[in-house]
Amino acid sequence: MTNRKIKEVERGDRMDAGSKNNLPDITHLIRSIQRIEGNPDCFRKANGNCDRKDCFWREYCLKKTQKALK
Repeated sequence: MTNRKIKEVERGDRMDAGSKNNLPDITHLIRSIQRIEGNPDCFRKANGNCDRKDCFWREYCLKKTQKALK
């Protein structure tokens, strides 16, 4: 995943498996990466509370979670 793609997702662009770009759903993709790395696949499950301060996805995950809770 490139920084450009992450920025697109942050802006709200959808990346569903059925899209014309044939890109995977970002949540599914990140959870898969987390599992491969041996981490819990907790992306967007934190509900604003995350104790995994070393997680690469933490900032993005919490930002999206906070928007959803508002």
